[in-house]
Formats: sequence, C-alpha cells, structure tokens
Amino acid sequence: MERAADLLKKVYAGRRVLVTGHTGFKGSWLALWLSSLGAEVIGYALDPYTGQDNFVIAQVAEPITDVRGDVRDLDMLSKVVSTYRPEFVFHLAAQALVRRGYESPKETYDVNVGGTVNLFECCRSSGSVKVIVNITSDKCYENKEWLWGYRENDPMGGYDPYSSS
Repeated sequence: MERAADLLKKVYAGRRVLVTGHTGFKGSWLALWLSSLGAEVIGYALDPYTGQDNFVIAQVAEPITDVRGDVRDLDMLSKVVSTYRPEFVFHLAAQALVRRGYESPKETYDVNVGGTVNLFECCRSSGSVKVIVNITSDKCYENKEWLWGYRENDPMGGYDPYSSS
C-alpha cells in the first residue's frame, strides 16, 4: 500500500499551485509542504506582519515564486493567474482578526468577501484552474460553545464582521 505522502506527490509534483495568503502562518506551512511534494508554488500575499513570522523564519520565499499583492487588486490578481496559469488554488488570504473586524468592518468585508470574489472570477476565466480549495475559519459556524470542533454540516452563524465574512 502506498503512503499518503507518495500519493500526494503523484498529485502535486510538477503542477502549478497558487497559494493566496502564503505569508501567513497556515499559508506559509502549506506553501512549504506543497513545495516539498514537488509542486511549483506561486504565493500571492501581503508582506508578513513582522520579521519574526513563520514565513520569514522558515525562509518560505526560497523554494517558491513569491508575489506580493492584495486580493482586492483585481488587475494584479488577474495578471498573476494569467501569467502563472495555476492548476490548483488554495485560498487562505484574509483579514483574519476578529477584533480588527469590529474596528474595520468595511476592510474585513472587502478583503474576505470581495477578495474571494476577485480570486474566483480570475480562476473562472483562466482556463487553467481545475481545483479551488477555499480555506475559512471555524468562526463561520454558529457558536455553540462546544468542547469539540465544528463540522461542515453544522449550522452557519457568524454574527460579527469577521465571522460573517
């Protein structure tokens, strides 16, 4: 029986993969993992918040194509998708702070909703994208104060700007 890593290498080796939000914690690990599987990774994100971010410490920029941009910038995003022609897209770019959502609700919706629409539109018209994996947060589910994690079939119910975006 093949190991999962070997199966994943067969899927991703030599394939072009776009990771939005690759300078964030989860995105940086995903970019490194995909690169280790042999994928040609293109990262698209804002600058890391600090020089102590995982992206910087783990030197994520070295094995990938590192593009700095904002998902709200449709023209730039479209140029990246049309230039690199990814087959797989992992969308992690977001304004991901609950408190900042209260402080800047318009920015939160512009990034999390508008940016996602921009990316999906670029992918729809690309001719190259076969798969989009849209990463979200457990905050999009109705908060039941459970001790266990939420599942995809649990009721949606975010009420603050971050959760509902």
